[in-house]
Amino acid sequence: MKTDLARQKRLSADESIRLGLSLTEALGALHGHGLIHRDIKPSNIIFIEGVPKLADIGLVATSGQQSFVGTEGYVPPEGPGTPRADIYSLGKVLYETCTGKDRLDFPEIDSQLSTRPDRERLLRLNDVLIKACANDPKKRYKSAAEMHQGLAELRRGKGPAKSRTKILGLAALLLVLGIAGIGFWLSRSQPATDLHLQATIQTEPAGALVVLGDHAQKSPATFADLEPRKYNLRIMNPGYEPVETSIDFRRKRSIDLPAFRLVRSKGAIRIQSEPPGAQFSVRSEDGQVSHEGVTPQTIRDLPTGKYSIVARRGDWELRGDVEVQRGDTISKSFAFVSAITSITSDPNGAEIYVDGKSRGRAPLRLDLPAREHELVAHLDGWPDEQQKITVDVQRENAAHFVFANGSVKITSAPGGATVIANGKDLGQTPLVIEEVKPGDVNYELRLAGYKPGSVSGKVEPQQQTFLAARLEKSVGPAPGQPFTNSLGMKFVPLGDIQISVWETRVQDYQAFCRATGRAYEPVDFPQTATDPVVKVNWFEAMAFCKWLTEKEHKENLIAEGQAYRLPTDAEWSMAVGLTNEGGMTPQARDGKIKDEFPWGKQWPPPSGAGNYATASGKRRSATMPVGNFKSNSIGLFDLGGNVWEWCLDAYKGGSSETSRDWGVLRGGSWATRNRLEMQSSYRNVVDRNDRDVIYGFRCVLATKPGSEIENK
Repeated sequence: MKTDLARQKRLSADESIRLGLSLTEALGALHGHGLIHRDIKPSNIIFIEGVPKLADIGLVATSGQQSFVGTEGYVPPEGPGTPRADIYSLGKVLYETCTGKDRLDFPEIDSQLSTRPDRERLLRLNDVLIKACANDPKKRYKSAAEMHQGLAELRRGKGPAKSRTKILGLAALLLVLGIAGIGFWLSRSQPATDLHLQATIQTEPAGALVVLGDHAQKSPATFADLEPRKYNLRIMNPGYEPVETSIDFRRKRSIDLPAFRLVRSKGAIRIQSEPPGAQFSVRSEDGQVSHEGVTPQTIRDLPTGKYSIVARRGDWELRGDVEVQRGDTISKSFAFVSAITSITSDPNGAEIYVDGKSRGRAPLRLDLPAREHELVAHLDGWPDEQQKITVDVQRENAAHFVFANGSVKITSAPGGATVIANGKDLGQTPLVIEEVKPGDVNYELRLAGYKPGSVSGKVEPQQQTFLAARLEKSVGPAPGQPFTNSLGMKFVPLGDIQISVWETRVQDYQAFCRATGRAYEPVDFPQTATDPVVKVNWFEAMAFCKWLTEKEHKENLIAEGQAYRLPTDAEWSMAVGLTNEGGMTPQARDGKIKDEFPWGKQWPPPSGAGNYATASGKRRSATMPVGNFKSNSIGLFDLGGNVWEWCLDAYKGGSSETSRDWGVLRGGSWATRNRLEMQSSYRNVVDRNDRDVIYGFRCVLATKPGSEIENK
């Protein structure tokens, strides 16, 4: 550490506190084993990976060993060999580190204390060091742990506990402020006294550093346990004249002095301009002092500190800052000279800002002050261009702005993706786009069988920006191909949609109920998991479709543009083979095509046509598992029989004119035996809120959401 101190001179108060915390912890461990170091000094402190360690272990001895070792200035008056002697030595080391002084200067104060930014911290560290370096061992810390606690409290922002050794406390301040060495033999020469003298010193303003002999405090300062002698007094405060005097305590046991009124240090500012005659204003940093005048002028008796100056000539304004020093005259000059400056842009028409103010559009010829200016050129569609120019009266001044374009090269894997920007098709990858304005760009990429992608980047002038994307294959069913969804429901293509080959099963609907917390209402006849679910109204069927859509979006099984829903009335007709119904609404199409059944034109239904009532007209007893009967030509089961199926549309194609919301059911059920109801064109018109053991539904997957239906 000795080498570090020689290079760095001194540490801050916080750095010295951290060093002390580490070394008191190490010293405590040593003392805890009955050992004494006996020669603590900077050269015996080393850093290993940034952690301070005590070195020169060869001098370590058991506590109480009397052989004399150690280094002058670090050894206490009573000599080495005790824990308190080690504490004394450590205090001297910390004095050197925080003041930059030699230990033999202890407790001399740092002459630059008033200017140090950590002077507050140093004042509080003072008490710790004075106690550690007390001449009387009984007045020192009892242990390294106690000193560690004092330093820890100081680091947390608490001052160390005050003791009656105030004299030493102030000397420690001195050592905080100038710490660098450890030698301190001063106390050997100071005779003890039983007199207890006291002085209170105040200053206006408060907070000045008061140094009484070798004691120091911030005012108001009370000094106790003083000796009956004459003391030198020095008062220091940044920005104020120092006070130096003496106080004689040889005849008084206590003294209260009148407050010392500190006088602000002063200086002067000389303000000039070229040409002369400029108006100026001067204002102090705290706003308490202000002056106005005309150049040239000298303003005297200004309190020390920072000032801002504004000089004006017409609408021309110049600014400057100065710092007034004690007894000095600071000069500040302003040059109001100008020169013509030409400003152009490519392309023409850029709006030109000079020092933040708009001056018109390029090309321009401006009479600018002879100094540095910041120019900004703005042209719609390009990022702003900036330049700094120093106007010189001795030459022709010019600034030129170029708004250059860049280019973009876009590639994709696989290639051949269509590149789209602002809805416009730009071509296919790999693609080079020339003459692109600088700035942020974004392009969409589209390729059949792959998810839409995008690339983005920033185009720089006169540079080519490379953008690349790896496209992901589309999720969900491929267009025109059968697929099976996450519930095991099978779908086949039907025009622009895909339709479930069977009605929604009990197991499908129970999964929906478990996921949403809905109650599943069992029926009064036995059903297997693959029977069609019944007693579901239109709104519950729609809720199932919405849940299934959200589920498979989250699982990335269908594309964002796809959704499950009920089939429209027209889609159901297409599924059953009715292609020429005509009419705009289910009502208009209802029953228009006669004698067409899901199984064909034959009547009565042939055996195995579907889960209807028997040929004799006897009703069947219940639903049957889906897919038990023959499918139609596109692979759909149970379009006739088993359960009536909800369609998306309202019967009249919109909101009902009656108080009831009429929906449409198609296909008949296990209880149907009427020839009319078995016709493929028959619409069963019921309230969409109704539930029945003969009502169910099947789903379709649409590439776009279906018609908006008013939900209740």
